[in-house]
Amino acid sequence: MAKMIAQTTVAAHELDPLTSVHIAPSSKDYALSGSSSQERDRDGLARLGKKQVLKRNFAFMSMLGFSCTMMQTWEGILVIFVAGFENGGPAGLVYGFLIDWLGTFAVFTTMAEMASMAPTAGGQYHWVFMLGPRSYRKFLSYLTGKSSLEVYSSDSRGLRSQGWLTVTGWQALVASGGYLGGTVIQGLIVLNNPDYEFRRWHGTLLFWAIVAFAVFLNTVTSRLLPKVEGLILVLHLLGFFAIFFPLVYMAPHGKAVDVFTTFLNEGGWPTQGLSFFVGLIGNVFAFLGKVDRLFHDALD
Repeated sequence: MAKMIAQTTVAAHELDPLTSVHIAPSSKDYALSGSSSQERDRDGLARLGKKQVLKRNFAFMSMLGFSCTMMQTWEGILVIFVAGFENGGPAGLVYGFLIDWLGTFAVFTTMAEMASMAPTAGGQYHWVFMLGPRSYRKFLSYLTGKSSLEVYSSDSRGLRSQGWLTVTGWQALVASGGYLGGTVIQGLIVLNNPDYEFRRWHGTLLFWAIVAFAVFLNTVTSRLLPKVEGLILVLHLLGFFAIFFPLVYMAPHGKAVDVFTTFLNEGGWPTQGLSFFVGLIGNVFAFLGKVDRLFHDALD
């Protein structure tokens, strides 16, 4: 493990490769030395062969708000609810959510263990190179890479590889967020304004407006981003109850037997089982890959 970490580097500003990995100082040692959290972070990066160059802006609550913003748990399920309802029905939504949650929990529990040992912005591609077999680690790291990766071999010759496979997924996720947000706004306009004449290009303009706002927030006003994420966390919690209670008390209630035993196949799939698995897309949208963003912000 020490050699794996020693041979891994991802940027020109990193320290020289380490020949050994030192045991992390205990919290008691830091308390006696009076070191700050910034110094603990710096020492932790040094053990991975890295030099801290970024300013830490996020705290626990702001990072929690960021996680909720990215996951969009109840928001995402409401937006694409119809996908799971048509392919699976009420019972498919309930059981599918539990299956998606268990699978996501297992995956991210493992990833959280790695993040606690090696908190790097590279995340998965760094861990794969650290733990992968020597003869395959570069290729496997390429497959899981999110951005440029420099891997230095023992003869100090660099191999620069671009891992773009999952970058495509990230771009699609950003596009889907803007698309869903734009179409939801346009749907509300249609619902509340009978005189509105629906045009598809209106939704396209709303999509670009949402993406432009996100870019502006993350670039021009990036210093305010931690506070904005804290505000989003509050809105996320309050919004859940603002929608949950009206649905519980005002919507018609179905029988328990209908909710837990009724499966639907409105998509015309050959079997009910296939329809159920297609409907998992609706629930998994609230989990898929979004907790992963926290690992890449480990240096912030």
